[in-house]
Amino acid sequence: MFRLYRLISIILHPILLPVAATIVFITLNSSTIDSKSQLKIIFSIAASTYIIPIILVLVLKKVKIIEDLEVRKIDERKIPVLFMTIVFFILAKSLSGIPNLFFLSQLFIGCSLSLSICYFLFFAKLKISLHMIGIATFIGFILNYSLLTKTNLLIFIASLIILSGIIAQARLKLKEHTLKEVLLGFAIGVLSQTLIFIANFVSLLQEINH
Repeated sequence: MFRLYRLISIILHPILLPVAATIVFITLNSSTIDSKSQLKIIFSIAASTYIIPIILVLVLKKVKIIEDLEVRKIDERKIPVLFMTIVFFILAKSLSGIPNLFFLSQLFIGCSLSLSICYFLFFAKLKISLHMIGIATFIGFILNYSLLTKTNLLIFIASLIILSGIIAQARLKLKEHTLKEVLLGFAIGVLSQTLIFIANFVSLLQEINH
């Protein structure tokens, strides 16, 4: 079972989820985004959220700032998490100015907010589960998208919730996190996306009233 839980942690690693969420978003909006642009968007986000972070971790290991690629210790996680907080914020700002991609940009604003909270909790000696932040962010994003566009995505959302339970079980069984760290990770991920959604909704109402 240990190998199975390890495999689950690898396959559903949080570093893969931004690209997965982007692919889902583009699939749902394929009629408004041309195929050439779709490939450019996916490649840009994959480079920013997957390739560059991997290079960073390899460099940190090379200079012996971290001991292994899984970055298990809290102090070792500070640089990668802070780096990704900045990357997500820059990515969000870049996407927000592109037609039809504003909602996708909000995904990355939420990711940046989640990691910011996670970073500050490191100083409270809490190693929040990044796996849970990742899947919860995905859930929050798809849920908000469903509400905003009135698209029925209940089956997909239910599937993601089941996946989150599987991930949580894996992280606990591997003893990578406490139950508190797993639950906090899930709460941070969902709430960050929800706060962004509410902020945008309030902003929209204010524009209508004016």
